Amino acid sequence: MTNGPGYHNRQSVLAANISKLFCSLSSAGYDEIAPRIEYWIEYAITEQFTTIDDLVERVSSVAWNNIDPHSNISRFLKEFGDAPHRSEGAKSFVDKLCLHVLRWFSIASTDVFPGGNYWDVSIGGAEGFMRAASLVGHLIERGLVSNELVRRHLVKPLTTHYFEKNKYDDATYYRTRAIYQLFIVAGNTLLQGLLEPGDVQVCFEILHTYTTINQVPKLDTAKLDVRCDSHFSASHCDLTCRPGIS
Repeated sequence: MTNGPGYHNRQSVLAANISKLFCSLSSAGYDEIAPRIEYWIEYAITEQFTTIDDLVERVSSVAWNNIDPHSNISRFLKEFGDAPHRSEGAKSFVDKLCLHVLRWFSIASTDVFPGGNYWDVSIGGAEGFMRAASLVGHLIERGLVSNELVRRHLVKPLTTHYFEKNKYDDATYYRTRAIYQLFIVAGNTLLQGLLEPGDVQVCFEILHTYTTINQVPKLDTAKLDVRCDSHFSASHCDLTCRPGIS
């Protein structure tokens, strides 16, 4: 019997409640909320009250649109997955969640962001897409996604759709903001050999082009405290980073 009352029909409710706990994962309440999330994830997966895939689907939406610093989510996932007593199922949840967010971000990069206000691939519209760039950056900084996955899913989807030099449109504007956010959060990691030189150069060129067009608000490039790679020209370094800052 699969219908009617009983714990076997509580999968969606349990996953939703775990997602609500993730919503409460603020800096101030981290030490209180994190242990609760740990318990319920382990319990739900071990007792098979929910599937890992269903939990990933629900939590990824919460993580994507989280307004509080994404460093809290990435911190939790890192500490949770690295705990020596963690079950294989729970570790699989962390791996699948990080991959899901990265692939979702990749696909959302192909959207056209009409008017910056829509509810398509990237839930939350263009603003949600830029928040997700911060989340992805923190996942990279924590080492929660492999170098191979970053190279496959991160930059090319951002730079190979709807981009024309010296042309302003919503799609390019929001992708430019996402590139900027990624370098703000994970610049040191991205520039230390993680990305191909050609990919980094394209990112720098996009940032340069769209910060010199009047319609686009200036990006605060002073915040990009990243190391310059030796094979980039001084003009590129001056644009997006301050040499020697680690």
